[in-house]
Amino acid sequence: MASMRIAIAGGGMVGLMLARLLRMRGFEPMVFERMKGGAFIPRGYMLGYHGYPPFEELGILHQIRESGWDIAPREDGSTVAIAVNVGTVLELLARDLPVEYEHSVVDLVRDDTDRVVGVVVEGPDGRREVAADLVVACDGMHSPVREMAGLEAHFDPIPDGTLTWMASGAKGSHSFAMSYFADGGHIGTLSWPGGAAGWRSIDKVGAEAALAPGVDALKAMWAELLPESAEGVSHVTSIEQFRYNEPQLLTCPKWWIPGLLLIGDSAHFFGPETGASSGIGLGDAQALAEAVRQNPENPDAVCASFEAWRVPAVRPLEHMDPSRERIRSHGSMQPKPNERWPPA
Repeated sequence: MASMRIAIAGGGMVGLMLARLLRMRGFEPMVFERMKGGAFIPRGYMLGYHGYPPFEELGILHQIRESGWDIAPREDGSTVAIAVNVGTVLELLARDLPVEYEHSVVDLVRDDTDRVVGVVVEGPDGRREVAADLVVACDGMHSPVREMAGLEAHFDPIPDGTLTWMASGAKGSHSFAMSYFADGGHIGTLSWPGGAAGWRSIDKVGAEAALAPGVDALKAMWAELLPESAEGVSHVTSIEQFRYNEPQLLTCPKWWIPGLLLIGDSAHFFGPETGASSGIGLGDAQALAEAVRQNPENPDAVCASFEAWRVPAVRPLEHMDPSRERIRSHGSMQPKPNERWPPA
């Protein structure tokens, strides 16, 4: 059995993927997830082609594709993305995988040289210290582990707010559709067997003002501005199915310090137009698992190899994110009257 002790902070999609790929290579990582087993945030999910290779390696991409709808299928039978219930993907990844649910990493253990050599984990039975040769932060955009490590994070607010909806049991007519507004904003919809979701950019007005027009007005607006969403949004029955958010972009100048590495949303987060955040995070997991296989006794070499492989894949996307152009051009154009929300 391989000897490197690896602690994964976060048992979401990227953390679970990393754990599975490491186990395939003979390692026994420890996964700590703060939520209960099987719990997740319901949301529309699009698996982009960036994330296909790790699922292919696990041998389950075909199951995901069979459970979802292809987006932009090609003549050769391939597809650029798959619309699927996010719960289906998480269930496949978590099946029979050892995870310590309801456990959070609350502190880092360091040696006399300031190297990270373990974590302090808190769960229902209290706190304990866990030794690790490598700690991997997969705990999201606002990563507590990244903050504990002292790694710098740059947050760039997108000038728009975002309205989203999701309807379980819906029968949408389009796996994916998106349209742009006159001011450069956008509206979109996503459907999969048994569900549909939608999103659009709006002015930053706060949740109360964004939802004040009510369910019927929101549904009518979506159906008018994006007819492909009409079938899916017709299944929305409650204002609680709508969410308002003010998204940000995340970049981190450094992804690692001795003994600790950031991957996935802990290291980078893209704007809603890219559809790439999840796929790039899954690619991070596959690259890291292979770096560990090639350097089973040297965590620093693991991190250096990971960085060398992923910088060319991630940094250009960070720089070219459409939301960065939106930040630069915001205010130079105005939406059409019927595109503005909430209505004037």
